[in-house]
Amino acid sequence: MVDKLATDKYSVPIEHIFQIHRSPCKTVLAITGGGAEIIGELLRHGSGSATLLDAVVPYSTDAMDRFLGRKPEKYCSEKTARLMAMVAYQRALGLSKANEFAGQEIIGIGATCKLKAENEREGRKHEIHVAIQADCKTGVSSLELTADRTREEEEKIAALLIFNVLARHCVVSEIDLSDVIETGEGKNEEVIEKYEFVSRPVGDLLKQRKISQDNNYETLSMARINLKEPEAFEEPGEPGEPEKIRLVFPGSFDPCHRNHILMAILASEKLGEPVHFEISLTNVDKPPIDFISLNQRLDSLRIHKNENFMGGICLTNAPLFLQKADLFPDSTFIIGADTFNRLFDAKYYGGTVNIPAILKHFKEKNIRFLVFHRKSTEFCINPDVPELCEIVSLDEYEDDGTSSTEIRRKCENV
Repeated sequence: MVDKLATDKYSVPIEHIFQIHRSPCKTVLAITGGGAEIIGELLRHGSGSATLLDAVVPYSTDAMDRFLGRKPEKYCSEKTARLMAMVAYQRALGLSKANEFAGQEIIGIGATCKLKAENEREGRKHEIHVAIQADCKTGVSSLELTADRTREEEEKIAALLIFNVLARHCVVSEIDLSDVIETGEGKNEEVIEKYEFVSRPVGDLLKQRKISQDNNYETLSMARINLKEPEAFEEPGEPGEPEKIRLVFPGSFDPCHRNHILMAILASEKLGEPVHFEISLTNVDKPPIDFISLNQRLDSLRIHKNENFMGGICLTNAPLFLQKADLFPDSTFIIGADTFNRLFDAKYYGGTVNIPAILKHFKEKNIRFLVFHRKSTEFCINPDVPELCEIVSLDEYEDDGTSSTEIRRKCENV
């Protein structure tokens, strides 16, 4: 007997549902509304607790902002689906640790849709984005709907796409969508997929447990990138002492741009050391970086792999400079004026540490800062700070106003 979401072409066999429940996958689903009936489909046959840890439907914009911890650039996009999947994954990790699901595969799934609405404007796109986050994988499936359908039909297609993303990870047969999407005559509907995989050391950076509200982690970790091999996410073990890192450039590099490179070149020339770029996968007030976004950032850095200033790339789970100091003692950090102003502000650390404690920690770790002016940013210098810093004068370097945010905005509008 076959149960269905609706009519035959939207059917999900019950056996497929039970195959998912028999798999070792535990998931949190986050769905903005479109396709939410898949939640009921996973639960109504019984054994749903074998798969579903939690399901969230952040339907309003306020609910979405709170769920993500930020306002997304767009509410319906591939990037937002990945953010949702990452937040769901982090929640799944927390729930699985609390319940100690030994041997389970923990995943988060995020889905955001823009479906048919009453009195909608002409030319409004109908689109579905479904993302999955696992320990060493980020994936997203996107579908633009161009055929004329009812809202109910679009809802069911969204539910099937969510099911297929989950089924693929659980190694369960997917539903053939060829009967529900249309091609030809200007209706070129196609599921576009992107997947990025990382090594275990990189994936483990997202799994460290927070032990307090001030963003401290049970274990601070680092994975170093092998720039000589595009697909290698950590350096192979080699005999002898690892290279000592003396000059570190922390940042999100989303993407790396002209000003970053000018700062790196000048810093390397000043201190006579290669620059190691550091990206923390975890953030203070945003979801962690997913692996599709990570690889895009790494690509923007790998372009410079053969240049003299380049030392390497380090991935960490250290969002705060107090934590970075623990991972990179006896080093100099390259920072901009805006970061410098936050660095010695107790509010940046959630008010859990004071300025004397910050200064003491940096001095104990023998940390210094090479500070570059940023356009339209004034320095707020604590009188006890200058001994730890060297400020690059405007005669040596002047920010031209280029920003990663503006670059991303232009790319999205192309």
